Amino acid sequence: MGKYFGTDGVRGLANQELTTRIAYRIGRFIGQYPNGKKNRIIIARDTRLSGEMLLASLVSGITASGSDVYDEGVSTTPSISYLVKERQFDYGIMISASHNPFYDNGIKIFSSEGEKLSNDIELLIEDYIDRIQDDLPVDSNRIGRWFHGKDLLNDYQRFLMSKITEDLSSLRILVDGANGSASKVVPDLFSKIGLNAEYIHIVPNGRNINEQCGSTHLTSLMETIQRKEYDIGLAFDGDADRLMIVSPDGALVDGDAIIYLCACYLKDKGLLKDNKVVITVMSNLGLKKALDAKGINYEITTVGDKYVQAKMKELHLSLGGEQSGHIIFLDDLNTGDGILTAIKVMCIMKNTGKSLKELLEGLTIYPQKLRNVVVRNKEYVLQHAGLKKLVEDLEKNVLKGNGRILLRASGTESLVRVMCEAETNEICNEVVNQLVNYIEDLII
Repeated sequence: MGKYFGTDGVRGLANQELTTRIAYRIGRFIGQYPNGKKNRIIIARDTRLSGEMLLASLVSGITASGSDVYDEGVSTTPSISYLVKERQFDYGIMISASHNPFYDNGIKIFSSEGEKLSNDIELLIEDYIDRIQDDLPVDSNRIGRWFHGKDLLNDYQRFLMSKITEDLSSLRILVDGANGSASKVVPDLFSKIGLNAEYIHIVPNGRNINEQCGSTHLTSLMETIQRKEYDIGLAFDGDADRLMIVSPDGALVDGDAIIYLCACYLKDKGLLKDNKVVITVMSNLGLKKALDAKGINYEITTVGDKYVQAKMKELHLSLGGEQSGHIIFLDDLNTGDGILTAIKVMCIMKNTGKSLKELLEGLTIYPQKLRNVVVRNKEYVLQHAGLKKLVEDLEKNVLKGNGRILLRASGTESLVRVMCEAETNEICNEVVNQLVNYIEDLII
């Protein structure tokens, strides 16, 4: 990770950490890279208040460098990944802070292949952002233009519709749009394909994105789904690149469970490439045991959908993802797409004639406790000898080989994430509380 770019682009408090100056400079650089090239760049945003401000700054930088911007409007991050490659743009940009509150925002950049920008280019952008003088070339005879591309969203919706392999009209669906990108895209899409869906949290006002709703705040969806008869509940995050599912009885079906049911289905159909999936260090121990029991292999990578995608691409695999709900179907798209994931799961339900509960037979999720600790120096904490010794002692004397501890730095915030998996919630709480108390007592 660099000074500005984390695991998922640039992210920070809008107008303070992520400023219009930074947005303008990102636009200026991308608008002329490499070698003063005139680029075609697609851009979209989610519904948060600062989106229009950052959009204007990015567009100003891009057009000042002589490149053209095609504005998709409010849409999803995966739509950019799809359209930048399909429509042969040079770059794609999404303005979003994903699951964060409205006062944060972010800038995610995609290459012409629909992949997250390489670390090498990110470092070049960071160097330019920090220069006192704007030393990139300008030409008064070469100024870019800003086009409003209303047809771009339609193209993305047609792509999603092409992935529907079953008649889904009989399914009863409850959707939580997180007052974000999905609020605009999903109701229109589901209406076009005749789905029987009802919606909550699809009235964004710039400030209510992810506010007690969506994939990170599931209480509302869990309570609502039990009041009527539904087959599935779908919860998106702010930019709709991740999905959490809720079963008819209000139980959580997270990214690990989604990977399990998709992997089992694809294996049964002979479609799981190399009989292997990619998961992360955060994936539940229960998922690993269930995959082992089904004879499905797995590769483990660090947290971050860009790392999952890179490993999948390296090994030519078809399925991978994160516990948080980023699921990648690499044969279809280069990045995680919550809407595509929802379509895949619903098609599996219809094809097999099985409920979510039936599809998840054989998967037992270990209790897991995760707490975030605010710190000033993440690396100091993670390298602290006393903390490492405490982890060893807890693993030996408390978990006794039947569970695990994971400490990691957040890629986008000043946090250390403390996670424990064990046989019971009581053990998880005991272990996590000891670790958090130790970290909070450090001078950090």
